[in-house]
Amino acid sequence: MARSLPLLSSRRARWAVPVAVLALVGLGLGLGAGGAVANPGLPPKTAGELLAAVANAPNQPFSGTVVETANLGLPALPDTGGSTSPQALLTGSHTLRIWYASPKQVRLALIGDLAETDLIRNGTDAWLWSSRTNTATHTVLPAEAAGATPSPTTLPVDPVTAAQQALAAIDPTTVVTVDGTSLVANRPAYELVLTPRDSSSLIGQVRLALDSTTFLPLRVEVFARGGTAPAFETGFTAPLQTAPPDASVFSFTPPPGATVTNHSAPTTQPGTSAPSMSPTVVGSGWMSVLVLHGVTASSLSSNATVGSVLKATTPVQGAFGSGQLLSTPLLSVLMLSDGRTLVGAVQPSVLEQAATSAPAPTTS
Repeated sequence: MARSLPLLSSRRARWAVPVAVLALVGLGLGLGAGGAVANPGLPPKTAGELLAAVANAPNQPFSGTVVETANLGLPALPDTGGSTSPQALLTGSHTLRIWYASPKQVRLALIGDLAETDLIRNGTDAWLWSSRTNTATHTVLPAEAAGATPSPTTLPVDPVTAAQQALAAIDPTTVVTVDGTSLVANRPAYELVLTPRDSSSLIGQVRLALDSTTFLPLRVEVFARGGTAPAFETGFTAPLQTAPPDASVFSFTPPPGATVTNHSAPTTQPGTSAPSMSPTVVGSGWMSVLVLHGVTASSLSSNATVGSVLKATTPVQGAFGSGQLLSTPLLSVLMLSDGRTLVGAVQPSVLEQAATSAPAPTTS
């Protein structure tokens, strides 16, 4: 199930906190309580059978419309980039179009009022296009990355990517059950429920709606521990197409007058480690913590979204150093003065422990 939408690294400093928040949500997502509204009369399946069906499902091309809703408990954010900016995905509801042919051919369009932002991958070419600003960023990916597995910086705004990351978080501390069936995007689906046992996880429950024929994830919601309403939801709306999208969908040419920025993604030679400033993950499963390097409050002070978030933080210090902590029912964000930002759907103490065990990289 290697379907994902890789984020372009060229704007990492600008989007670091919003992307990290969404990425960590994706490490433990679920489909909301009460999702089994309709009974399409499917034959019963066990949790083990559904997990095996998802794991063994062939690559399924698809296209359709997705509605993403986020209520992460963040402070009110300024409307600086319009409804089609990546920051907008942190709050409210948003409509996206997605086309998927293979891990090498993916397109996602965030639709707003008279504007859209597109993320396109076609082989080793990746484009980020904003119609509002008439700007495009072109990144040439390493050839070996054309079919690589998604990284923790994948944006989980579509149900397939979100479900993939949620299923990857399953470990012996996860209770997996089946909670009936439902209709999602007019397609019969099984409801698979993932519940973390570890009380240090802020994720209360994960529920996935799986297509009864293709086992494609159709809907995903997140519930904070003890919460009664989803903190995050993404799901297909009808109609959903399961035929391969036309190849022309993945071909992109900037319109006349567009400002184009070109980048080459960094490569890692066999036998060498990734650059020390690349994002890393500490822990595993529900206890995963994303660590961003070279991201400080001062370096992001010009970003109005981050500035609003920083106003809701509290000063902290300890063996890990000093910094600012943001704590919500679903997320914890620790921004340290040494240039590290840690994000996780975990208790703040888990971030502090991760910061102590993963010291800041030294510069040569």
